[in-house]
Amino acid sequence: MAGDLLLVGVNHKKAGLHIRERLVFHTEAVPAALSSLSETGILSELVLLSTCNRTEIYTSTNNCSEAETAIRGFLTCRAGLSPDELDEILYVLTGSEAARHLFLVTCGLDSLVPGENEIQGQVRDAFCQAQSVGKVGAVLSYMFRSAITVGKRVRTEAEIGDLGHSLASVVVQSAKELFGPLETKTALLIGAGKISSSTARALKVAGLKWILLANRTFEHAQKLAATLDGNAVHFDQLDEHLKQADIVICSTGAPHIVLHQEAVVKALSARPNLPLLVIDLAVPRDVDPAVASLPGVCLVDIDGLQGMVEKYQPLTAYARQKAENLIDVELERFEKWWLTRRQAPLIQALMEKADQIAARQTDRTIRRLGDLTPEQRSSVEAMGRAIVSQLLHDPISKLKDPPDEIELGEYMKYIEDLFGLS
Repeated sequence: MAGDLLLVGVNHKKAGLHIRERLVFHTEAVPAALSSLSETGILSELVLLSTCNRTEIYTSTNNCSEAETAIRGFLTCRAGLSPDELDEILYVLTGSEAARHLFLVTCGLDSLVPGENEIQGQVRDAFCQAQSVGKVGAVLSYMFRSAITVGKRVRTEAEIGDLGHSLASVVVQSAKELFGPLETKTALLIGAGKISSSTARALKVAGLKWILLANRTFEHAQKLAATLDGNAVHFDQLDEHLKQADIVICSTGAPHIVLHQEAVVKALSARPNLPLLVIDLAVPRDVDPAVASLPGVCLVDIDGLQGMVEKYQPLTAYARQKAENLIDVELERFEKWWLTRRQAPLIQALMEKADQIAARQTDRTIRRLGDLTPEQRSSVEAMGRAIVSQLLHDPISKLKDPPDEIELGEYMKYIEDLFGLS
């Protein structure tokens, strides 16, 4: 029988930043994580989706219970939590519920910033990375491709893509709330990845003229700065450039603190009585939480942006409903494909067993009848096949269209037991 779908994950709705940063997997760490999960022998088909808001593991498995246990153990070790602590923040979904959740995630409807634009690319990257290391089979491939398809449709047909929802737009609103117009302000961006790029562009559109970019690889900072009419600065001179900044935005992939309290204290002493906005978009965090205690400093981490999201980036009920309608259509299409795939081995096994029984009984009958002409022999064999076909017609029809109130896995197990199928 084709495997069931299982999703085990944590996200910003139940797990705080202090937990999620223990469970984040940056791109370079994903292949090793997938390999480690596969060592159990239970999880052969896997996709690991890890962003600042969530870490989710998707699998297609013949034993959801054992697969869930293996994933729980993996996440418990990774986060350094007890099983009971993990239970408080973990969600587990199976079957169509797992697929629907992925579709909602890909469309940005389960994000900290509802309707945000970045998540679709993150889902695609997670799928492609798992595919490149041989961890994606037919079921996850079809499901993730369906999710990406509906994500595109939602952004065009539900007009969510036109709303400009993103972390970058929330950062701009945060800066405007503190400073008002941004034309005279200077922003220092630490990190030169996708988040820095989108945030810098949003700040430029909002009127900010001076942007400094720092990255451990100076060439990367130079490349991004050239596209923004900004200035690249050396990472080892970060303390000096902090003095010039009104807004500091951190989004590196470092596994440790990048901006320490001491560095901010020095910068403040060179610019007394001037407010400083520090926004930490990294998971794990780039900024020492102690920075929040410094006078004149407003430190906002990614969870702290939630209030700004609710204030400035609400997703209208109309847009959400239209998006969910499109998701329902794609989910129904996926369910039909998945149902057919799950049933096919069972139907084939049922027909093969019936054909084998009919062939044995037909052969026995022909031997008892003695000499038969080829035409007579053919008639007896045709009668055996016809009996099988008519006898199995109703059971196979019921298998292809099971009652809605019946749990499919239990139903198929019942059919297996009823007909003695392996």
